[in-house]
Amino acid sequence: MLIKQVNTETPDDSVIWQAFKRGERAAFESLLNQYYPLLLNYGVRFYRDKEFVKDSVHDLFVEIWNRREHLGDVVSVKSYLMQALRKNIIRESSRLKWFREADKISDDHDFNVEFNIETYLISREIENESLQKLQSELAKLTKRQREAIFLRFTQDLSYEQIANIMSINYRSVVNLIHEAIKTIRQNWFILLLSSFLFF
Repeated sequence: MLIKQVNTETPDDSVIWQAFKRGERAAFESLLNQYYPLLLNYGVRFYRDKEFVKDSVHDLFVEIWNRREHLGDVVSVKSYLMQALRKNIIRESSRLKWFREADKISDDHDFNVEFNIETYLISREIENESLQKLQSELAKLTKRQREAIFLRFTQDLSYEQIANIMSINYRSVVNLIHEAIKTIRQNWFILLLSSFLFF
C-alpha cells in the first residue's frame, strides 16, 4: 500500500488509562504528551483554524480530567480521543454564531489528507509530475473516503474504530475504503499507462 502506517498507541495505554482514571497526574500528562500532537493534526483536517482546534483539544483534555472517575474502560485510547475530539469540534462549531457565518463544519466536512506518497514514488523512480497527478487523483476522492483512508492507513485504526469515530456502521467504512482504493488503483493505472504511451 502506498500510505505509511503510523501506530502511536502503546501496549501500556490501558495501564496509563487506568492510572489516569484514578487521578494520577503523571498518567494524565503522559496521555497529553502522547496524543496532543496527533489530535491537533487530526483536528485541523476538519477546520483550518489551528487556534480553534488547539482550544478544542485543550477543552477535551480538561473535560476528560474532570470526568475521569465516570469514564469507562476503553479498548483503544487513541480511537476514543479521536472520536471525542471529532464530536466536540462539530458540536462547538455549530454552537458558535461566528462559525455559522464561516465555513460550517458538518458531517460533510472538508477533510484534508496529505498522504506520505513521496517515499513510495521515489523508491520506484517515478517522476515528480506523476506525484502531482496522483495527488490530484487522491483529491478527487469524496471527503468521507479521504477521512476513512487517513484513519485506516496513517493512523492504523481498525474498521470498527473508524466506524465509531465517523459515527457510521462497519459496512459503510469497508465500502468507503474499498471504493477509495479501487478508484486510486484505476486512476493510477490509467496515469501510468498514459505516461508510457506519450514517451
